[in-house]
Amino acid sequence: MKKIIFCLLISTGLYAQTVYEVVPGTKGNEVVLSIVNESQAASTEKVTVALTNNPKGIETINKLVEIEKLKKGEEKETLFSFDVKKIPGTQKDTLKFLITSSYGVSWNKEILLAYSLPTEFKLEQNYPNPFNPTTTIEFTIPQNGRYNLSVYNILGQLVKLLSEDEYVAGYYKVNFDASRLASGMYIYKLNGSNVNIIKKMMVVK
Repeated sequence: MKKIIFCLLISTGLYAQTVYEVVPGTKGNEVVLSIVNESQAASTEKVTVALTNNPKGIETINKLVEIEKLKKGEEKETLFSFDVKKIPGTQKDTLKFLITSSYGVSWNKEILLAYSLPTEFKLEQNYPNPFNPTTTIEFTIPQNGRYNLSVYNILGQLVKLLSEDEYVAGYYKVNFDASRLASGMYIYKLNGSNVNIIKKMMVVK
């Protein structure tokens, strides 16, 4: 879980833009926007903070927070929660917020999210499993290199080369269609420089 805290002064709209790193596959990440009425003369009512976009890489829990009243010099927090997909599909995403006061004045705020690269090789259990006839296999690669993902029968014979390519460090998924295979147990393997991971899957027809 990643908590991002940001302060906005609503009378001037001043802020600094920053890139925050988040980990794919994590849930309950939080953006805390601290709204400050820096005016020493007047309060403001009905300040709304709205998330105005929905990046493909994240799943937002809430998109609108309303502050009924901000007294002069007062500060209140607005909380937005989001989950990060395991395979984000991009290296960065942007959360865009629109802050509006009761006086009809508004400010835009953007928070850049960078997805951290994996630190270890992982070959996830395929899903669904058992399956018929298709399933998805996800894997992570922490370093650039040539890797292959293959499927074998229980006799150790290669039945399908799913992928063989030069990969850059990142998160990947491959779909496997077993419509031409008989029911039974199969083995899938991620192989390459410094990695040889094996898992089992079950085809049921």
